[in-house]
Amino acid sequence: TRRKMRKLTIYIAKHRPSTPSMSCESKPCSHCKKEIKRLGIKKIVYVDAFGGVTKTNARDYHTDYICPGYKEYARLNVRVD
Repeated sequence: TRRKMRKLTIYIAKHRPSTPSMSCESKPCSHCKKEIKRLGIKKIVYVDAFGGVTKTNARDYHTDYICPGYKEYARLNVRVD
């Protein structure tokens, strides 16, 4: 299965009801990046901060971004691997 995953592209989108006509930034957080790497997914496609669609190889994607959900886990001292 890992061999098949190397051929996959993951598309990440976010919908915000308060702004239905606009795209929201949907770049993967650092935790998602770890999972994408662990699974061996080859490409990532997401909406950037300017509303443009960005496509990159997973191995070239780097981020320190932590999503609000994981920030809340940290605040509550919930361990997430």
